[in-house]
Amino acid sequence: MKIDGKEYRTVTREEMREMDRIAIEEYRIPGIILMENAGRSVAECVLTAYREKGFARPVLILCGKGNNGGDGFVIARHLNNRGLAVRVLFVGSLAGVRPDSDPGVNLEILKKMKTEPGAGRREGGPSPSLNVEEAGDDLSLLRDALTDCELVVDALLGTGLKGEVREPFKSAIEAVNAASKYVIAVDTPSGLDCNEGAPLGCAVRAGETVTLGLPKKGFEKSGAAIYLGKLSVGEISLPGELTLQSPD
Repeated sequence: MKIDGKEYRTVTREEMREMDRIAIEEYRIPGIILMENAGRSVAECVLTAYREKGFARPVLILCGKGNNGGDGFVIARHLNNRGLAVRVLFVGSLAGVRPDSDPGVNLEILKKMKTEPGAGRREGGPSPSLNVEEAGDDLSLLRDALTDCELVVDALLGTGLKGEVREPFKSAIEAVNAASKYVIAVDTPSGLDCNEGAPLGCAVRAGETVTLGLPKKGFEKSGAAIYLGKLSVGEISLPGELTLQSPD
C-alpha cells in the first residue's frame, strides 16, 4: 500500500498484535514505550493540522479505556507541552482503567500535570490541572464539548474491535459525525473493522487517520476511504525487521 510516496505492507489486527508481542517479549521493548512513541507521532500530526488550518479553540481528545485511549492520554500531554489547549473527555467510567496498565500510568501522569501558560487560559491566572473529564453514559457533556472545538482526536476504540459497536460508544460516534468537526483518528477510526474496512454498525468519519506501525489490511478496501480520510503512518519504533516481513 502506497502512502505519502512510500510503499508499506499491510497487516491484519492479528498480525499487528503479534508484532507488538514480539517487540515487547522478545526485543524487551516495554509496551509503555510503544504507547509513548504512538502518542508522540499522532501529536505531531495533530499539531501540524491545527496550525495549517488556523484553528484556535481547544483540541478535544476523546478516549476509551483501552490502549487506544492510552495513546490519547499521551497525545494530550504532548499537545499541552507544546502550548495547545486540550480538553480530554473519557467515554465510559474511569474506574475501568487499571492503574497498573499502560493507559492507567499515562492517565495518572496526565491528571498530575498543569496546563501550559498560554494554553487557552487567562493570562496571569492560575495554572489548572490538565483535567480528564468523565462522560460516563450520559453524552450531553460530549455534545456540549463538540460545539466548543474545531479539531477532535478520536482515541475511543482501536483495531481490536470485532463485534458491533455498543453503547455508549455508538452514540458517541454518531455525535462526532453529526458535529462535522475535523477529526484525526488514532490508528483506525473508531468502529471501523480494520481487517475488512467496513463499519461495525457505525464508524467515525475522520478527516485524517494516523495508523500506527503499519497500515491495516482493511484500509485497502474501496469502502474504507470515506472513514479514513487522509491516511498516514505513525512511527512507533518497532524493530525494522518486524515491519518488513510477517512474524513467524
